[in-house]
Amino acid sequence: MRSTMAVAQGLLLSLALAGATHADERVVMSFPLVGPEPTHRIVAVDATNREVRIDAAEGAMFSIPSEGQAVLVVPSKPGGPLDSLVRVNVEEILEGNVAIATFGPGAISAVKKGPAVLGRPFAGLFGERPADTVTTKSIRSLPDLLVAKAKPTGNGLNAFNPIAKARAAARRAASSNHLKQLALAFHNYASAYDRFPPAAVIGPDGKPWHSWRVLLLPFLGGAEEDALSKAYDFSQPWDSPKNLAVAEKMPDVFRDPAREGPPDTFTDYAAITGEEAVFQPGVVRMKSADDFPACLTAGKQISFASVTDGTSNTILFATVDPARKTPWTKPEDIVLDDAFPGIGKPAGIGAIHPVEGGHHAALVAFADGSVQTLSDTVDPETLRKLLTRAGGEVVDRSDLDGPGAGPADPDRPPLVKVIAEDGGKLRLDID
Repeated sequence: MRSTMAVAQGLLLSLALAGATHADERVVMSFPLVGPEPTHRIVAVDATNREVRIDAAEGAMFSIPSEGQAVLVVPSKPGGPLDSLVRVNVEEILEGNVAIATFGPGAISAVKKGPAVLGRPFAGLFGERPADTVTTKSIRSLPDLLVAKAKPTGNGLNAFNPIAKARAAARRAASSNHLKQLALAFHNYASAYDRFPPAAVIGPDGKPWHSWRVLLLPFLGGAEEDALSKAYDFSQPWDSPKNLAVAEKMPDVFRDPAREGPPDTFTDYAAITGEEAVFQPGVVRMKSADDFPACLTAGKQISFASVTDGTSNTILFATVDPARKTPWTKPEDIVLDDAFPGIGKPAGIGAIHPVEGGHHAALVAFADGSVQTLSDTVDPETLRKLLTRAGGEVVDRSDLDGPGAGPADPDRPPLVKVIAEDGGKLRLDID
């Protein structure tokens, strides 16, 4: 346990740790809740002897600590956030990463079967130098039980719900990775054809036949995507029986992990289309059913030279509202026109990632391959400046600030902090 936490400390020392205390307070001990899931689980409780059996979760970064004094973080209510700290003594280590521990009489009501985190914390604030494992004497000085005072928000993502926050951060990270893969495939296509892919290929009947998502399949680098590209028949529209059979196998890269519900074949990502956007409508047209792929180099598609606002200031792809239910092979996207509503509306950019304060955020991929999280509070006109490729507008990034705004990478690990207030009283904070 100690060596593992030392490795974690080395990885996380560079992180900026929030939650400064007042001048008359100090952090006595702390440790990070690493990962989106609890690292341990209470599987048996003997209330009479105040004894508990704790298993390490499979694949958990932190295993069972050595015998002796430790702390156990548990939820105060079934199904609730981890908000309570119990002082325990690890009496015995069994095979299979299992610990038998005892706890004090003041924690009987708090120790229940379910998720938990067991460990020996650091002295002081984790991430600050010098830092070391807290002494046994310091742990013994803790009360049997400390409970954080939660202040729930509308969606439950708050400083006292670290597991929910970590899960949301992990989903944002996975969604960000999908958008980065799509942006990379966009660049690979542009390199191969010396021009951008069209949002839609117009068929000989004047209707949209093929989506950019299908065109990018060979450039995504996966065997599954390559096989789907070969199975798709470009001499037929997307909704022909043959191509609808292909549509039943949507690659994971088009699915946002934040969207709940059973797996389906509706895309969670769309291109921004419009005369002023990177993806111009109607620029590639098939003269006949066998005009593919010759049509891809016959139109007036634009290239990077046309993005005069700069690739870091121009959005390519964005999350879509789940209410749209767009099949991934269907040539349908987010339209940038006079009616564009901004973020959080079905016709605009979808915001399905929960952030603090009851708000939701959208993820967008820029033409330089970077991914950003944008709050649903962003003004549509400010956002429009980033959706046009050559508008010449100057974008002040501070205008994009809002709940959840910023790089779409995971948040730092939540910290369990025992704080000594003026007069020596201890309290528990989790942020």
